[in-house]
Amino acid sequence: MSIETVVEKVEGEVKSVAEAVVAEVKKIEGEVVAKEKAAVVEIKAEEKLVLRELELEFLKSQMEIQRLSKLAEEKSKTYTAYVENLYKNYLLTKVEYVFDGAINAFKKL
Repeated sequence: MSIETVVEKVEGEVKSVAEAVVAEVKKIEGEVVAKEKAAVVEIKAEEKLVLRELELEFLKSQMEIQRLSKLAEEKSKTYTAYVENLYKNYLLTKVEYVFDGAINAFKKL
C-alpha cells in the first residue's frame, strides 16, 4: 500500500466521522432548541381547577378575616364605650381610678 492510498483511506474515514458528528450535533441541537422554545408549558385542566379552587378559598378566607377584624373592632369600641359610661355612672375619674378588665372592677391608682 502506498502512502497516498493510506492518506486517501484515512481522509475518507475522517470525512465519514466528521459527517456523523455533524449529523449528531444537528440532532441534539434540534432537541435543545425545541426545549428552549417551550416558553409556556401548559398544565392539565384538573391542575388548573385545583389552583382556581385554592385561590378562591384563599380569597374567601381573606374576606372572612376582614369581616372578623371589623367585628372585633366594633366590639372593642362597644366595650370601651361601656367602660367610659361606667366611669360616669360611678362618678369616677381616670386620674384616680383605672378599670381592670380581668376582675371587672375599678382600682384606685
